[in-house]
Amino acid sequence: MCDRFAPLLLGFLLCLSSAQGGEPLATERADLNVAVFKYLPDASSAIERFEEAFESAHPLIDLDLELWNPYDDPVEKDGLGQISRFDIVEIDTCRIDELLGGHLGGLDPLPPSAIRPPTDYVEPASTIMRTELSRYVLPHWVCGNFLIFWTDNRELGAARSFDDFVRVMDPSAGKPVLCNLWGSTGLGEFYADAVLDRVGPEAARSHLRELTTDPSTPLDPAARDAVVALAAELRPAHRANLKHYANHTDVYPRAFVDSPHSALVGYSERLYYAVRMLQLDPSRKLPCLQPKDVTVRAFSFAQSSQGTPTWCDGFVIPKGKLGPKKNEIEAFLQFAISDDGYMPFVEPTPWLAPSYLLPAVASAYDGEILKAQPLLAEFRSQLDGSFPVTDSKVWQGMRRAGAEIKELLYPKP
Repeated sequence: MCDRFAPLLLGFLLCLSSAQGGEPLATERADLNVAVFKYLPDASSAIERFEEAFESAHPLIDLDLELWNPYDDPVEKDGLGQISRFDIVEIDTCRIDELLGGHLGGLDPLPPSAIRPPTDYVEPASTIMRTELSRYVLPHWVCGNFLIFWTDNRELGAARSFDDFVRVMDPSAGKPVLCNLWGSTGLGEFYADAVLDRVGPEAARSHLRELTTDPSTPLDPAARDAVVALAAELRPAHRANLKHYANHTDVYPRAFVDSPHSALVGYSERLYYAVRMLQLDPSRKLPCLQPKDVTVRAFSFAQSSQGTPTWCDGFVIPKGKLGPKKNEIEAFLQFAISDDGYMPFVEPTPWLAPSYLLPAVASAYDGEILKAQPLLAEFRSQLDGSFPVTDSKVWQGMRRAGAEIKELLYPKP
């Protein structure tokens, strides 16, 4: 229909609705302010593409995605205290129990249309959806540390135990371990992985909670020593202090591309930076990596791995926000975990690397998303049997362990 007739048609429909005793049709765009994690490959491009896709599907909603970090807010010591600024907020589900207490503002339950069965999600998110948290959080992404290496690295492919791994990796022979082991958060994740591999998930979860609730609880000495040993493997390969990099996220993937005998340990999105490096070769076309090229598996800190700690990021609704914007919030939540909602983050730009973020929805590991990210299935197979971090006490226990190990590795003068 020609654009010049659109105002006449809208006016006719408004009159018809009023004459029939109905509510006038909405004619003004409603604002919707959503906070999403800032740690995304090509974040500004991704949120711009998401906004365009969403507003194309919902032209009467003016969506504003704002990048934020709930762990390092410049105004409040705890960034979660700022959630009332937004209509919808993306957070780690391990912190939802803090919000449900109400001292940070509280949450509104999800609209029923947003709650989907656990079978619709990959295992870490499915775990969340089998608990009371399912009333308040819509799982969006999952993440965790994985061991990634080139498939033709047969020595590493045959290594299964921690001792095998340390024996195979020799930085002086050009076989470095490429991972971030100086921050207390990262060290805490590796410590949790080491405890998990040694004693299993139930005992590991109990121990990490005790580290939070009982300050006298000591670290597991074998798990602590394994993380320290891994750090020792890393240090000879990277004597330079990388802390001065404004964004060092790409340093290890760059070295991974240049070294066929290296091992990359980290979150899946590290491959975004690896693919960016591979794109410099004009003979390579996207997608640069295929399942035959790279092996993905859980890192083992014992004789065998019992999975890897995984995190689930999800959307929550701050207290009092659902009532005034129910339709807009429902529309966003339904769109966010659709293929159309994932694709702008999967491919932030059509000519650069895919992000390799891991969707929480199981159906996303198929179709167009899998075409853009062929290695997605490699990560998907590792998520079953992982160790979801679902509450703040486990998370705080990991942080305490990481801080103590950091003091061992890098004592303050």
